[in-house]
Amino acid sequence: MAAVRLGRRRARTGMAPRFVMDPAEVACVAYELYQQRGCQDGHDLDDWLKAEEIVRRRRAEGNGSDRRF
Repeated sequence: MAAVRLGRRRARTGMAPRFVMDPAEVACVAYELYQQRGCQDGHDLDDWLKAEEIVRRRRAEGNGSDRRF
């Protein structure tokens, strides 16, 4: 809900709305990274940060969330 309010605030100020990262999409990508590593614990933050980067890159390239990395 905060993201919605932020987007409206930007719309009123004339600034272009920015990309709002979907935590569910990031979580799915992070889980895929976890599985690819053989489900080893202890890398959750690394997986999350890499997943954010992957999601951001997908959006910048216009690939959407249905593409695999």
